[in-house]
Amino acid sequence: MTDLSTEPGLDGLDDPFDGSTAAEIAQDSRGPHLPDVVTRIGVLAWVFLLLGVARLIWFVRESPPPAAFDPAAIVSYGASIVPSVVVVLLPAALLLRHRDAPVRARTLLFGTVLFVFVEGLRVLNPPLQPIFEQLTPGSAETPYLVPLALIYNAAIGLLGAFAIANIGLGLARARRYEDSSGTRIVDAAMIVAVSLVAAGAIVAISRLPLDEITMTPTVIGYLASTMIIGTLFTASWAYLAAVAIRGARAAEQPASGWTVAAMGGGLIIAAYATRAVLATFTVTPDTQPLFTSLWQALSVTVALGYLGLLVGLLLGLPSLEDVDDDVIDEAFGDDGFDTADRDVMSDRPRAQVEPA
Repeated sequence: MTDLSTEPGLDGLDDPFDGSTAAEIAQDSRGPHLPDVVTRIGVLAWVFLLLGVARLIWFVRESPPPAAFDPAAIVSYGASIVPSVVVVLLPAALLLRHRDAPVRARTLLFGTVLFVFVEGLRVLNPPLQPIFEQLTPGSAETPYLVPLALIYNAAIGLLGAFAIANIGLGLARARRYEDSSGTRIVDAAMIVAVSLVAAGAIVAISRLPLDEITMTPTVIGYLASTMIIGTLFTASWAYLAAVAIRGARAAEQPASGWTVAAMGGGLIIAAYATRAVLATFTVTPDTQPLFTSLWQALSVTVALGYLGLLVGLLLGLPSLEDVDDDVIDEAFGDDGFDTADRDVMSDRPRAQVEPA
């Protein structure tokens, strides 16, 4: 037989079976392409990641860090940055772990995206103030209360509360296990926290020199909206925290994600309630340093709470491994499976969680 290895023109060819793995051969045959670590992340996730970076840059540009090296000031400055940046990164964290979130976690994704939109409205608030003052200037008695600016801020507060409530509702709909015992204690604690915030707002308004203020419709609207929207915003966080704590106690998966999110929600609602209590005290020059330290500690607590929610999503919160009934219905129709078929496709009991 002829020895092919001695044929002219064949001695320079590479052996296709030179030890390269199938993955390496497939990688070489794909031609020029972006690294897999980049393409593995969806386009939507990249959008919110870049928006998060842009939000950080804008924050630092508008509020430069303290020039002098003061650890307390640096910690306080970092705590003020975290919530604004974390809000923008929430959809990215969800989409990084669940690329099918637009189909299987629509309410949760909607809530996180709406939260980003609200943060965008906050960023636009200062540049829009001169326009608001030109369109609807304040009265001679209260020139600092611009009607259009008040409406804009009220919309931000309402949309923010609605976004947080949808995040909580999305987590509730993703649950699979029944609640464990003792959930009434969690609900009672959240009700107490929201009541403290509402009571604190009432006390703060009662301490104003109302006899020296001309009670115009703008003033009345400002006082009422401040109290109502602040309470609604806290109630939305209380609902989200309650859902996360219930999920963690019921051993929902991933356990680490639910636990971290529950801790984050608990920190936020505790900080808001503590702020409301502190606001009822009269600050004197002697107690000013103490109250300043307490307010800084509460700002750090809120920042840690936001980070807890972000880390929980990065850990895979919530688990979407089970086949959702809505997805089955869309794919096969309402009559495509019976109850037994659904039980076979999902081996975990579905929790009977009613949204608040």
